Amino acid sequence: MNEGINLLDPDKKGSSTHFVHHIQKMRLFVLGLLFIVSVSSVILFTMVEISPLPQLRTQEQNLQQSLMQSQNDIVKLSIVNERMSSITSLLRTRPMLDQSLGLIEDKLSGDSTVTDIQSDDQTMTITVESPSLQSLDSFINGLVGYAQEKKGFSKVSLLDLTTDQVTNEYETTLNLSFL
Repeated sequence: MNEGINLLDPDKKGSSTHFVHHIQKMRLFVLGLLFIVSVSSVILFTMVEISPLPQLRTQEQNLQQSLMQSQNDIVKLSIVNERMSSITSLLRTRPMLDQSLGLIEDKLSGDSTVTDIQSDDQTMTITVESPSLQSLDSFINGLVGYAQEKKGFSKVSLLDLTTDQVTNEYETTLNLSFL
């Protein structure tokens, strides 16, 4: 009966050495894997620490903060650019009155003053005040001369001539048509 209870077979001694040899190979394989995993972990950790990724993240955060702070400046700059472009287009389309005003100023005498100027694309209405009718006459004749010479104006029309009895001043309103 002892023979049936004995779990170790005398013939299995050769196979147990084979089994032990196989386990040793597995242990070496597992130790090699453990060594590879630990070395790769150390290498990855060092690469992360050495890499500029954390610095780049902080730099990105700093840039985002500065962009948020300068957003108002960017909006102001875009408004100024839009206004500049609209002013430029207005300056291109408006009539140049400096030459016409220069001609009018040349004919004004020392005691005459311009009290009102209104202008559109084709005409200008001007009101001149003076204590002397002689000054107003020379002013109107000078502008009529410019119209005859086709210098700045094509037509001069007298719209109104009034007098103020209290101040003894005369006022005339003229309509000037541009060339």
